[in-house]
Amino acid sequence: MSEKIAYRLERSPRRKHTYITIQKDGSVVVRANMTISDAAIDAFVEEKRRWIEEKVQRFQKAKEVQQKGFYLLGELHAREGRTEEELDRLYRNTAREIIPPLVTEYSEKMGLFPTRITFRKNRSRWGSCSSTNSLSFNTQLAQTPHAFIEYVVVHELAHILHKNHSRDFWRLVERYLPDYKARQKCVKEGHYLL
Repeated sequence: MSEKIAYRLERSPRRKHTYITIQKDGSVVVRANMTISDAAIDAFVEEKRRWIEEKVQRFQKAKEVQQKGFYLLGELHAREGRTEEELDRLYRNTAREIIPPLVTEYSEKMGLFPTRITFRKNRSRWGSCSSTNSLSFNTQLAQTPHAFIEYVVVHELAHILHKNHSRDFWRLVERYLPDYKARQKCVKEGHYLL
């Protein structure tokens, strides 16, 4: 039998569901309600073993790569002494240069217009759409291939019309990017940290 997966448990009485998060250092955090038994949590973690192991391995590979180099628009470059601050500035500038024209292009195609566009370094998501239709993009998108950046733009614009991930939402994304699943997969299989 496989060795039990080690995890840190965080309980909250307000939490309705059980979540598993893999931290960038490869540690596993489980967030659950106070009433869920330890045995049920262990079973849930075991059920998600394959996903956890794949995610941990991906983070480890990405960390190894980023110690030696960095990604810019999906291509690996030698780090050449660049600091984290310098890379963050490069990603921020690249994102601000590439994303607004894509938003303009797809806004016109889709007939969906954001109230504003903002950028920030985010640890957990590539982009978001607020209730007021303001789009926010993660500056770390600059690490990923152009095709994925384009997908995130279309994804967030689609949220202006559909605030969820319903069938109608995915149909809208697919209408403008029929290959959106392949675009998602290229980043899931890549070494881009998030």
